[in-house]
Amino acid sequence: MSIDSMPRALPLPSSRTIVHLALGGFAGLGFWEFFSAVPTAWFAEYPLEPPELVKSLFAHQLGITLSTPTAKLLHFITGCMLYPLGYWVLTRWVKSFGMPADGWIWGVITYFIALAFFAPLAGQHFLLNDVPRLSFMSLAGHAIYGYLAAYIFEALDAERM
Repeated sequence: MSIDSMPRALPLPSSRTIVHLALGGFAGLGFWEFFSAVPTAWFAEYPLEPPELVKSLFAHQLGITLSTPTAKLLHFITGCMLYPLGYWVLTRWVKSFGMPADGWIWGVITYFIALAFFAPLAGQHFLLNDVPRLSFMSLAGHAIYGYLAAYIFEALDAERM
């Protein structure tokens, strides 16, 4: 096997990139927290409660009762680091359509991760289809979260040190 035919190692994000991802995730999650509590409560008659989904997931799947602060922490870690890292992997290792499409697409993917995958595992309806306005607001909030997190990350990462 020649060197040219050997598989190449996938690049890992630099510490600078990780900081930029976290800042983008923090900005997106800040928007999400407001959006899930205020406009969603007005439109859907009650807010989105991601920590409650986390608590339900741990209870249903592992029999563990999480405190609300622990569930919030896990949601914050997901929104500030794990989802942004997922965006980076998707756009650097898999496929990139460019901004703004990458951000919108990633936001919709996070909606499906939360409500098509985790919600049923937590004992809730697939995509919260029993409360369509809440599901719609979750879709809108995740899409904007993804766009904002990606936009901030890409803007910071494009700057020269």
